[in-house]
Amino acid sequence: MSRTKQSARRKKRAAEAAGQDSNKKQKKATDAKKPSNDASKPVKGSRQWAEASLIKLLGGMSLDTFLSEYFEKKPLLPHSMGFGKDLTVCRYVNSERENFDGEDSDGHAKSRQVASLLDKGYSCQFYQPQRYVDGLYELNAAFEEVFGGLAGASAYLTPANSQALAPHHDEVEVFVLQTEGRKKWKLYHPLMELAGEHSSDLEKDQIGEPWMEITVEEGDLLYFPRGVVHEACTDKDKFSTHVTISVYQHNTWANFLEVALPRVIRHAFDSDVEFRRGLPVGYLGYMGTQFPADSNKAKEFAATCKKLVGQLAEHIGEKNLQESADEAAMDLLANRLPPPTDPKKKKDETGASPLESNVTISFKNRSHIRLSMGEDEEKEAFVAVYYSLTNCRRHHMGICMCEGEDDDADEKEDDDADEKEDDEDEEGSETGERAETSSADGDKEEDDDESGDEDEDLSAAFGQMPPQAKNIVFPGELAQTLLKLYASSASGPGVSIEELTKDVSDETAVRGMLLRLWSEGLLDVTEA
Repeated sequence: MSRTKQSARRKKRAAEAAGQDSNKKQKKATDAKKPSNDASKPVKGSRQWAEASLIKLLGGMSLDTFLSEYFEKKPLLPHSMGFGKDLTVCRYVNSERENFDGEDSDGHAKSRQVASLLDKGYSCQFYQPQRYVDGLYELNAAFEEVFGGLAGASAYLTPANSQALAPHHDEVEVFVLQTEGRKKWKLYHPLMELAGEHSSDLEKDQIGEPWMEITVEEGDLLYFPRGVVHEACTDKDKFSTHVTISVYQHNTWANFLEVALPRVIRHAFDSDVEFRRGLPVGYLGYMGTQFPADSNKAKEFAATCKKLVGQLAEHIGEKNLQESADEAAMDLLANRLPPPTDPKKKKDETGASPLESNVTISFKNRSHIRLSMGEDEEKEAFVAVYYSLTNCRRHHMGICMCEGEDDDADEKEDDDADEKEDDEDEEGSETGERAETSSADGDKEEDDDESGDEDEDLSAAFGQMPPQAKNIVFPGELAQTLLKLYASSASGPGVSIEELTKDVSDETAVRGMLLRLWSEGLLDVTEA
């Protein structure tokens, strides 16, 4: 479902953090008065520019460190790990939350630094660990398959006798998996049943007495619905590690209606003159928060609005709802994890051709395929095959520029994982903070720190370009053939090419369609 409410949530959290960030903002205000540092930027081709380029390539590691510890000595696989982008470090002490912003390290996270913060009672949250851990990847993929929506995850490391966050509630269904040590949870009755938004930090007098007090031991699972107020802390002796998996964010009837109602209103506009009548002349002179709501003109205006809203039910058509469901599905298809694959099967193992007579054909992982019928601007019918089979695991719910290189990187990391465990002290990245129970959209607070101009340009370029679902478009006359192929993929071995080309006017078009789907890796072809 749509994730358009992230911006509002960010604004709310930013306002709550204003007090904590006042010193930081004062520093920025002072810095703003200084002359621009454009003149100090390294000139392309200079030694300074060359060193900066290599440092960026090394994930922020200094050249001295690289030359002294790695060059001609041992392998290095740097990752872009850092505050805000990949992790948040915070603690909750004396009813106040303290966030470590990473300013002193330019946002780059180093393992020694994080270990030192853990010793000081800070907790560490890692975002979306399913990008790197196979078991969590498969588990998150299973959640997405069952619930039909995005599943997010975060891993939390909390030292003994510590608490990371204030009491709060989330807008997601929460599954807590305790993987190390133990943690004591207090659950409170919801302030609002099935809350649709993440809360701010809550005070004790707002939440009342605990509903449940639970100690979650290693290997335990704890589930609670969205809206349940919660807080968690460790005991005096045990370090705690747990993973939170969250699902069903913004997946309510209201969220679906946000998608469907514009179509319904457009249908009403096209078919009912009452919706096309002009607004009362001069209505801005009596409607608005500065005017009394009980004036005669304001009451008449409200009555007309209510009447028209009531009439919208007559304009809800099946086509509008079906198209709205397709639109709602795009976010899932664009952002979900790819299906786990059989490691024994080679990537280049294509098998038989779908055009052979002794084979059956079916879609791979049918739940990762969606057919959408429509018309283009010239009113020509088309059918689009949307798919998420080749989504990027490393950029789950984010913008990906891997260009197909992700899988190779995964394989190399798996081979090198044991060798590099002790070599990650200098790996770096960027800044921010986040709540203890992760939202399914992977939403992270944006840090105010400035990074390089190139990074800012990329952020600006892609900030308004959410990931798009991959698709292949075919002429509308192939819709029935695709529907037959889709239906046959639900169970059984699939369908033969003879069955697919039966009673079609253009057998060549069907064969071309199958070859295109096969070349994109969307088909399973089984020899009879």
